[in-house]
Amino acid sequence: MGSKGGFTLLGVLIILSVLYDSGYNLKCYTCLNPVGSCTVINNCTVNFDACLYVKAKTRTHYQCWKFENCNYNYLSNDLEEKTLQYECCQKDLCNKRSSGTSLTGTIALLVTPLLTAFWKLLI
Repeated sequence: MGSKGGFTLLGVLIILSVLYDSGYNLKCYTCLNPVGSCTVINNCTVNFDACLYVKAKTRTHYQCWKFENCNYNYLSNDLEEKTLQYECCQKDLCNKRSSGTSLTGTIALLVTPLLTAFWKLLI
């Protein structure tokens, strides 16, 4: 094989390596009872196609999950919890929940004009 054939083969291999897709793995937050909010990110395996957030009576779960098993009966049996709130979603990092102590943008927008008016009254 001449140099022209070698360059052709090399070109084909480069194109194939660029076009090669190893598959898509969903990314979910994955932790149990985090202090504050969960920051651990995990690439889910092929069998898991959803991100799960569960708030049970004694613990909080963030993890990869099978979307078909995202129902109260399955979760309650699997986690051995009778009281729980849950949410399954199928986008990267969609199972993020805050601890509820942060000031949201909406509240900040509502409070800012009031603080400005109060400040002008004092000056």
